[in-house]
Amino acid sequence: MITSRFDINDIKNEYDRIRRRNSALLDERREEVYAKVPEIKDLELEAKLDYISQIREKILKGKAAADNGGGRSKSDRVRQLLSEHGYPEDYLVLTYDCPLCRDTGVVNGVRCSCYNKKITEHLLMQSNLGNVLKVENFDTFNLDYYSSQKWKNMKYSPRENAEYALGEAKRFADSFESGERIKGMLIYGETGLGKTFLSNCIAERLIERGRSVLYLSANQLFNDVIGAYLIEKKEEMKYVYELVKGAELLIIDDLGTEMTNNLVNSQLFEVINIRAREEKPTLISTNRSIEQLKERYQERILSRILADYTVICMYGDNVRYTKRKMQLEG
Repeated sequence: MITSRFDINDIKNEYDRIRRRNSALLDERREEVYAKVPEIKDLELEAKLDYISQIREKILKGKAAADNGGGRSKSDRVRQLLSEHGYPEDYLVLTYDCPLCRDTGVVNGVRCSCYNKKITEHLLMQSNLGNVLKVENFDTFNLDYYSSQKWKNMKYSPRENAEYALGEAKRFADSFESGERIKGMLIYGETGLGKTFLSNCIAERLIERGRSVLYLSANQLFNDVIGAYLIEKKEEMKYVYELVKGAELLIIDDLGTEMTNNLVNSQLFEVINIRAREEKPTLISTNRSIEQLKERYQERILSRILADYTVICMYGDNVRYTKRKMQLEG
């Protein structure tokens, strides 16, 4: 269960480590430069004393002291000396892993995008998904496991259909970089046809590109996160609950395997609706047919999905069986 593994203090401690690391790096650079160019040390000390003097004058007089430009001239001289001795002009400026929040995780009182990304990374490390994505990605998706023969009353063969699905999955993943806004994707079909594999392909590409991807099974979403936070009042799930609506991509795997009730229906609609409004795509995979989904969930949920999402139906022989058979024969 997610609730037994996730601890927001891990994220906070990581930010502390990042700030200490960058501060230590700046100290090392100062020692290096001061030894090579002593004048820089003197200039920085003078600038610091000037600053303290201005603060003191502000306190005593109740207003800011006039800036005579001495501080700027000293800074200009420091940059000049750094450049003359082969250093970048900003070599003695504190660096940040995330310039947006300056490694605090917060911007104007709102959680920074890097904070959300760290949460999804921690959840990924605590699951087995990280290892799965190494072997299930666009590079390893094999169309040879799908038959080129006509399938029942379908217009296209399973291979042609899988090729189309693969292309749409790549377009969906690439839309985050291209700016093409795709509200969501629904992949449905019987078990063993590559639905989860395609979801993993999309997740791997976006994670590789630094995007925040929250990947949850339907049971995890409704039991471990939503139920744990809203019903069991487990405060530690607040951050993951918020991320369900705030992650750049939410993947809900195996929709339809969870127990269905009024809470599930209302929360599923809220998640889909809010993410659509915020232009944050959602990817859903399910073994249920469209008719079964209509029977299971409220009409407003399915109408929103069918109207806004790219809908892909996977069909053909069980790919897992075909793959195993080809391995034995090979």
